[in-house]
Amino acid sequence: MKRRRNSTTPKVDAQIQQLGGSSFVHLPCEITSFILLSLPIKSVLICRCVCKTWNSLISDPYFAKLHFKRAPFGVMIRTNDPKRVSRTLHLLDYQEPEKFGSCDQQFCFCEDNSLKPDCDSHVKLEPKFKLPLRDAKLVLAERDEAGNGRRKRTYIACKPRDDKFAVVNSCNGLICLCDLRDREPLVVCNPVTGEFIRLPKTTRIEDMRRPIYAGFGFHRKTNEYKVIRMCIKYIDISQDIRQWMFDRVVVEMHTLGTSTWKNIGRVALAFVNELTFPTCANGALHWICSNGQKGSILCFNFESESFRRFPPPPQILDGNGSMSAKNINMGELRGFLYICDVSSFGVVRMWVMKKYGITASWSKVLSIDNMDENRWPYGLYWPVKLFKGAVLLYHSCNCFIYYESKKLKYFKIRGSKSNFEVFPHIPSLISLKDAVKGSNVEVLNVYSRCAKFKLREENEVLFLA
Repeated sequence: MKRRRNSTTPKVDAQIQQLGGSSFVHLPCEITSFILLSLPIKSVLICRCVCKTWNSLISDPYFAKLHFKRAPFGVMIRTNDPKRVSRTLHLLDYQEPEKFGSCDQQFCFCEDNSLKPDCDSHVKLEPKFKLPLRDAKLVLAERDEAGNGRRKRTYIACKPRDDKFAVVNSCNGLICLCDLRDREPLVVCNPVTGEFIRLPKTTRIEDMRRPIYAGFGFHRKTNEYKVIRMCIKYIDISQDIRQWMFDRVVVEMHTLGTSTWKNIGRVALAFVNELTFPTCANGALHWICSNGQKGSILCFNFESESFRRFPPPPQILDGNGSMSAKNINMGELRGFLYICDVSSFGVVRMWVMKKYGITASWSKVLSIDNMDENRWPYGLYWPVKLFKGAVLLYHSCNCFIYYESKKLKYFKIRGSKSNFEVFPHIPSLISLKDAVKGSNVEVLNVYSRCAKFKLREENEVLFLA
């Protein structure tokens, strides 16, 4: 039986031939490692196909850790259609600002849902990665439709409410996935390697209000990944009139590599019925707490296993000390906690906490008046990359905005009729087997378990134009 050769595109074959010249392949290992470490994740994945030596070098855990330390923040994009199951992640790699800043007077004439092969006025979103499905083992990817014994490959029919995962947040190249309806955390995966592990089942809590608020983070001192779930428990104070009174928040924590959830206890946390943008920074998980009450940032410290609050930048609060979740978001950029908001006067502002936990250290690093000659759309802005003298932001209208020297360029995500979901992510080659402690953890792989399952959206090619 002959071994089938891996099929690659002509463009990839040309890159492999260019990289795989005899003079380059026989370089000393130290020089080869230095060159490979400086490449973006897309090129590294291509280099794995050059020869066995490079594949072995790139697969080494030490190489993966070194590459991750140099890897820049990226953006993962997937289609967000309530009627379809989306499992494909498209990576936007913006190491080179020239991709965005040198597009003056260049317009893409491709159709909204298809690419023209000779057009070079767009940025193609690649590589693509797969997320696991909820219960793919119950779905057949090949069917005998004609009844003649010949099985025909077809698209699988999945239901979003049963088979689709929602994203909690990303941390160190890993993504925590949860149930689409009640937000129960279920899976942690590395989309680059295709590996994922299922989280153990949680205990049922009576009189618990849905959804569950969760977060995924990393404890630097113990080198452990942890998942936090918070359940708001209510008590019924009236049987005739269904009124509910706030009781306490039940907090549980799971350490990846173990088989149980640790009960942190019931914590008296007022006004936590609206927590958004879970973010891991400085050994703690953070959420924006904005439910019409006094706005704050809720923080859970992994070392002390306790909660605390600290205020956001005072400039983003209104006269009542509250903030709206409709025009504010939070994240981690270059190791610092940041908040980005749009003021009532249409000014896009970004604040960075220079000294962690100190309110006075909030510093404004970005202020763009979108009421000038270039009218900006109103909505949520995510600062995804800071260049020297420029910034790249994502807007909730499915577009990226590159701002430099008071000039802006719009890049719309095209290639699908659906809306899109975008979240920050650092691509990582680190295997879950090396990142998670414990010998009883079953690490699964989406490419071995779900290789035959194909969704219609996997044929879509997304691009910026």
